[in-house]
Amino acid sequence: MSRIVLLDELTANQIAAGEVVERPASVVKELMENALDAGAGVITVEIAGGGLEKITVTDNGCGMEEEDARLAFQRYATSKIHSAADLERVRTFGFRGEALASIAAVSHVLLKTRPAGRVEGIRLELQGGRETACGPAALAPGTGITVSRLFYNTPARRKYMKSPGTEGGLAGDAAGYLAMARPDVSIVFTHNGREVFRTPGNGRIKDALAVVLGISLVREMVPFERRTELAQVEGFAGLPSLHRSSRRQITVFINGRYVHSPLAAAAVQEAYHTLLPAGRFPVAVLYISLDPSLVDVNVHPAKLEIRLFRERELAALITRAVRESLQTGLVIPGTLAGAGEKSCPADSNRQKSPDAPAALEMPPAAGNRAPVEMKRTAEAPADGRDLAVIIPAARLEAKQLRLSLAEPAAFFSAGDAPPAGFAGAGGETAANTAPGRDFPVLQVLGQLPPTYILAAGENGLYVIDQHAAHERVFYEQMMNTMETRGTAAQMLVEPVLLQLSLREEELLAGHKELFDALGFVLEHLSGGAVLVRGLPVEFPDPESYFRDVLAALAVPGRSPSRRDLLHHLAAEAACRAAVKSGARLSVEAMLSLLEQLARTETPFTCPHGRPTVVLISGHELAHRFKRI
Repeated sequence: MSRIVLLDELTANQIAAGEVVERPASVVKELMENALDAGAGVITVEIAGGGLEKITVTDNGCGMEEEDARLAFQRYATSKIHSAADLERVRTFGFRGEALASIAAVSHVLLKTRPAGRVEGIRLELQGGRETACGPAALAPGTGITVSRLFYNTPARRKYMKSPGTEGGLAGDAAGYLAMARPDVSIVFTHNGREVFRTPGNGRIKDALAVVLGISLVREMVPFERRTELAQVEGFAGLPSLHRSSRRQITVFINGRYVHSPLAAAAVQEAYHTLLPAGRFPVAVLYISLDPSLVDVNVHPAKLEIRLFRERELAALITRAVRESLQTGLVIPGTLAGAGEKSCPADSNRQKSPDAPAALEMPPAAGNRAPVEMKRTAEAPADGRDLAVIIPAARLEAKQLRLSLAEPAAFFSAGDAPPAGFAGAGGETAANTAPGRDFPVLQVLGQLPPTYILAAGENGLYVIDQHAAHERVFYEQMMNTMETRGTAAQMLVEPVLLQLSLREEELLAGHKELFDALGFVLEHLSGGAVLVRGLPVEFPDPESYFRDVLAALAVPGRSPSRRDLLHHLAAEAACRAAVKSGARLSVEAMLSLLEQLARTETPFTCPHGRPTVVLISGHELAHRFKRI
């Protein structure tokens, strides 16, 4: 058996480098963070060969004296903290004193640095962690570090690197995160001599995001901000029409540090509840500022993982901030990104001009919306037939419609019975109208069988899915009722007997309190039978809704809350009760449905995240007719 020995410093540093320096992107991140901690206002990052050949980071920060520069490459040497107590209130990017030693252990390093008060600086060279040269150097105040031949002495690590293009892209991402974290610093990133991006450093978050993410992406985002005694959260959230297949584009910064926070990402996603299709995730950039004592960044040497205290309160704050912004900034999805411009992927539209983002126009803030207004364009045919075609423009007679509480409209033409619960103009109007919604003034043109209402607005032709729109109306009515009155049970005149499978019996036994909280009144019988004696007031079909809850509970890996199940039940109930796609509607029915939709909190998606309204812009129509 081998004797226990103390590893030499070089071997220890190479082992530590395995955690700190995973790839060139890690080097870029660590060197840029040092520059930011040094107070730099301008940082230039130049890489070659994906960073495996060379990485140079130059800044105009405070620089270092010769003694500090030589000590900086010793393990656990740092100016950021001085005792364990300082770990509880870390305000700098670096603090562990491992990065430079780990980088130098697996590369060739050239350091040039000069403090502002010195006439000349120093030049320091290291190979494999050992100092090989030191002398004077002429340079402007600040620091420049060049790392070359990365992993030259650890061939196994170098063998597993990706292609130079891939590694360069990851290094660019690392630089981009820091550029978004510090919009007050101008950051330039070049790869193989080509400038990839340059941020203006003007302190405007929006401009930094436009450079890194692309203007086309940022134009589809709305700002949010909320402050409490716990924390301040702010940032930009993508509109529901902007979604991705994973959470990777939910970017989180805590106290200026880019981190991986499943908690914050989940809180952002919760704000999009019912706004996105199943399996899709939002795009958002979130900045959280809170007391350093409430966050532990000393979890991993890479400092990407964190621990948060008062997690539940923080998650609720994030969800509320994003949700409120979405409710005041929702816009109708269109078929083009905007009039006169082409839609392009965000990653391929990186800005190089620091002045370009300044002209970026964001969606208007709450309070600047036009009031909800509907217009009718034609009377219903005198013979009672449904209007199922677009009326020629020559026959349009535009009249503003304001339905009276005393005069409920006829929602369905003769012979058509409206579905149960189809609310008309006779319900609440002004009280339920949400003046912050950006719902357009519309002229109803008619119905495109069998599903769509056609309407004209200032920006073009609006196509409304009548089933999805009515789903949204029903869903919010039910959720509002349950939130204000609770899920009271209604007792059935005739209890319903259900036979359960073994799996369903297990689910019911394990979630009895949850069923009680939902408003179900159940009596367990022998032989796997259950008698449903009562169920939530809003849900009239005992078997369907009872089994819907069991099905939701049976999904592997999920533990839905009462609110999740109420949403699921309300969404399913709304789908069943809403006007069907084949129903032919009178003009009054269409107008009534649109007015009710305009009063909802989130009018532009159904409870399952599908769009309710699509805009075909005048620009696209001109394009289709070859006018442009």
